[in-house]
Amino acid sequence: MAVSKTLLAVIAVVAVLLIGVGAWLASQPPAQAPTTTPITTAQPTSSQQTSTMQTGECPDEVVIGTAMPISGRYAAEGQYSLWGALAVVNWFNDNGGLDCGGKKVKVKLIYRDSESKLELAQSITESLITQDKVHFLLSPYGSDLALGVSPIAEKYGVLMAVVGAASDRIFQQGFKYVIGVAAPASQYMIPVLDMVVKTDPTVKKVAILYRDSEFNRQVAEGAKAYAEKLGLQVVVYEVYPSSPKDLTPQILKVKQAAPDVIIVASHFADGQLAVQQLAEQKVDAKLIALSVAPLVPDFYKALGAKAECVVGPSHWEPGVKYTPDLAKQRNVEWFGPTKEEFIEYFRKIAKQMGGHEVDPGYHAAWGAKGVLTILYGVQKAMSAKSDKVLDALQNARFMTFFGEFKLDPTTNLNVAHSMVVIQWQGGNRYVVWPAVVADGKLLYPSLTWDEKAAGKLCK
Repeated sequence: MAVSKTLLAVIAVVAVLLIGVGAWLASQPPAQAPTTTPITTAQPTSSQQTSTMQTGECPDEVVIGTAMPISGRYAAEGQYSLWGALAVVNWFNDNGGLDCGGKKVKVKLIYRDSESKLELAQSITESLITQDKVHFLLSPYGSDLALGVSPIAEKYGVLMAVVGAASDRIFQQGFKYVIGVAAPASQYMIPVLDMVVKTDPTVKKVAILYRDSEFNRQVAEGAKAYAEKLGLQVVVYEVYPSSPKDLTPQILKVKQAAPDVIIVASHFADGQLAVQQLAEQKVDAKLIALSVAPLVPDFYKALGAKAECVVGPSHWEPGVKYTPDLAKQRNVEWFGPTKEEFIEYFRKIAKQMGGHEVDPGYHAAWGAKGVLTILYGVQKAMSAKSDKVLDALQNARFMTFFGEFKLDPTTNLNVAHSMVVIQWQGGNRYVVWPAVVADGKLLYPSLTWDEKAAGKLCK
């Protein structure tokens, strides 16, 4: 009975609570239905659409490949060419990358040693295209190697900038995707001959020796043709083997002819040999000019005083002044590092890869110019596709620390580039021609070999 009374009491309490809650709910305002906010998708503005189109063909990284010879007969020149190219690559990457349609992209250079061998250079070049999928190519150093890999670049439609190779024949094959960034071989000795006839109108006889190679043959042919055009007599015109051990037979012919000017179309090793044996045979001349060899920094280190007064044509020298201000004066666009920045980056690369700092010569600057030309085309085309970059370059005129660039669409050669002449004086290399860009004065006539042996310097 007591349990029943307790149960009835609990039920009564619950009932009262339920009645109270119901009354409270009845007094509340009616519930509102949930409000849905419509979701709108932002439409790209016209500038955003343009940006998307601009960056659509710009990769995250522009990849350039080269079969540069850093061993074998072209080792010295190839090494400097490679370091110059890497200096520019590092400069761009340290400055945030290349501007491609508003997108900053990194630059990568893949290089493999072709050992100065043609078949290896061809194999590496094809592998860079088909396996590494490079966007562009730098040619290997040496006209025979560059000419040999050009059909491969053409076959795959990959734009190749020719560096360290200047044989005219490279640009006479009708290749669409092979472009030159400097003067061709046939023009190398033109400034040397202009300089000597304007300095000494009594000059009459010229002797020409040349290495049996594509590039050197073109240099010699161009020198002979221009000398004859100037009314000079070519008294010796003699070829020597591509890897000579002894040039005495050729040099004795030069000695017998007693020329006013001696021209040797050479590379580094054979050019060095030519100077040594000219000294041994005491073959004196008013002027001795070599291609390539005098522009390698190790030339004087190898020859010492024998190198005094020797001259050579150069595509570029540290003393030549191409600057952003000059670009403004000429109303052309400036692109890439300044000369001072390039030299700084080159020295770092030289120390890292060669063990000590050296200053760049024209081989290094030429390698750099190849990279700069490609990257300028990428920036203007807003694409890493060879056809579009080539189109952009064919309509471009710009300046770098190497000089001006304007591509002749008929020959694919840079027709805005001018060469200078250097001379070794007191252990230093000076630009002596033309006067408007020179940082030194031609010392003429040359010292005799006996004067050099006695310690006299060309200064």
